[in-house]
Amino acid sequence: MNSTHSAKQTAEARVYNSPLRDRQAEQTRELILQALTEQLADAGLKDFSIPRLALRAGVSVRTVYRYFPTKDALLEEFAYWLDLQIGSAEPPATIEELVTLSESAFPAFDEMEPLIRAQWLTPHGRASREVGRKRRLANWRKVLSDVADNLPADEQRRGLGIVLFLLSSRTWQALKDEFDMDGRESGKAVSWALRTLIADLRTRNNSVAKTEKTR
Repeated sequence: MNSTHSAKQTAEARVYNSPLRDRQAEQTRELILQALTEQLADAGLKDFSIPRLALRAGVSVRTVYRYFPTKDALLEEFAYWLDLQIGSAEPPATIEELVTLSESAFPAFDEMEPLIRAQWLTPHGRASREVGRKRRLANWRKVLSDVADNLPADEQRRGLGIVLFLLSSRTWQALKDEFDMDGRESGKAVSWALRTLIADLRTRNNSVAKTEKTR
């Protein structure tokens, strides 16, 4: 009887403690990623170091490696986490979501300006952005196929390149530094430019489709 009761208590404790462990694990993961954010935003930072990251996060080096077994795993997760902070981790599924993306992303860049600028200056910052860029490139190519799938490959490539450039933090930075636009204004400007580009791609794409049908 007592044995059964004890086993039941143990099982209940295991079920009860599991959410707690999950929360603790998520908190530790966030601590590490936030520490990496601070490390990259540090103007004097030149070389990336796991021990330095662990010290800043207040965890052991072993803990960092438990969550992120390799530097590449850390950078990949950081790129995803950064996208999540600026509202673009969930990739746009439609053209409309794509053309309005800058209206949420660019104001978020304003809020994270030190980090965004630091990423351009450090090798690991650039590496983390490259991971995110490759992921976005694959998604945006798929979305743009709805309005460009009939166009020649070189035209599709040019269209995709302009979309990628317009939605980049470099465009946000240029409009901010050279035209004194905040993220809200530049986001709307880029959204307008994307709508204009998409309309042209759709028109030419439909024209090619009609021409092919008459052959």
